[in-house]
Amino acid sequence: MNKIIGQYNQLVASQKIVPDAAQLSALERLSELAQQLESAAAKSSFFWQRKKRIKGVYLFGPVGRGKSMIMDLFFAHVAITNKQRLHFHHFMAWVHERLQALQGQKNPMQRIAKEYAVDTRLLCFDEFFVTDIGDAMIMARLFEALFAHGVVLVATSNCEPQHLYRNGLQRSRFLPTIALLEAHCDVYDVSGEQDYRLQGFAGFSHYFQYRPDVLIQRFEKEQGTSQQSRSLTVHHRKIQFLGLSASAGCIDFFELCGLGRASADYMVLAQEFNVLYVDNVPAMGMQALQQHTVQGVEEGYIRERDAINSSVYDDEARRFIALVDEFYDNGKLIVIAAHADIDQLYQGERLAFEYARTQSRLIEMQRWPLPDQHQD
Repeated sequence: MNKIIGQYNQLVASQKIVPDAAQLSALERLSELAQQLESAAAKSSFFWQRKKRIKGVYLFGPVGRGKSMIMDLFFAHVAITNKQRLHFHHFMAWVHERLQALQGQKNPMQRIAKEYAVDTRLLCFDEFFVTDIGDAMIMARLFEALFAHGVVLVATSNCEPQHLYRNGLQRSRFLPTIALLEAHCDVYDVSGEQDYRLQGFAGFSHYFQYRPDVLIQRFEKEQGTSQQSRSLTVHHRKIQFLGLSASAGCIDFFELCGLGRASADYMVLAQEFNVLYVDNVPAMGMQALQQHTVQGVEEGYIRERDAINSSVYDDEARRFIALVDEFYDNGKLIVIAAHADIDQLYQGERLAFEYARTQSRLIEMQRWPLPDQHQD
């Protein structure tokens, strides 16, 4: 029996998971892919030989359908060494860094893809989605070059390829990327009625209604006396905290997700802290804005007519989503005091799809124990 399917059956037999036909179908295809990759790796080849084209897999479905578990099983048991699994935004941050270093040189995207393919045959993105216009504009050339150099993509997402970057600016320029994904990946729908993240959910332990000073009091009780210095310098900018300890911080939402903050800041904080207490989180997206542009996007192009309304705090909501993603991916806890219930925290139109994933991740965090305050 195939090792990936065998491991899945063991999990079912031990009642750690329940059998699911959509999951099993996806795992059968991933098992075939694992065999193809292992067979190709076993054959001796020289660096100048073109790699045989192997079609990847794109899994999509709503939150709580076990997509990450499927990816875990596949990645753990595909017996090749030149594989990498990482967050899409970390990958794109590396790409932008390399583009900057290669500025002025001919065919930089080809050089990046060739460089990457030397050590990576299999590239896995869990929770693949696109919101940044800068990323969207370069992805067609990037993916075309990666596929041409034999990189095989496996991705999970909450939406099918045709719905990626659905409300994005200049989306027509992203359509070639969708065509590439569909050409180079088998698309599998793992939708179903059961949301596995809600199984055994016992209620909220790290998310509660905002009241003045309650969160900082909880921070001091759980983390001990806060340090005298209440600011950290991240990327040459100070971030002011309500309280700091060796491995935790308490901070106001607008200091953390206001103007001038970005995913790069949250990457640093997710490495710095085991737990982050975020106070005064407002209900976002409740009131539509008159203008139809969102702060922080690049200018210098003709805008398409935007049928999706922007709302108050959409910019802050986008940063909040990035913050939760970063801490979740690093297994770090966020404790939240908010002005709205978790299912009403974002009520706008533009980021409704993205927030559904964030809500699911926050719900899953409620199961997590509070990290030991002395843990490094």
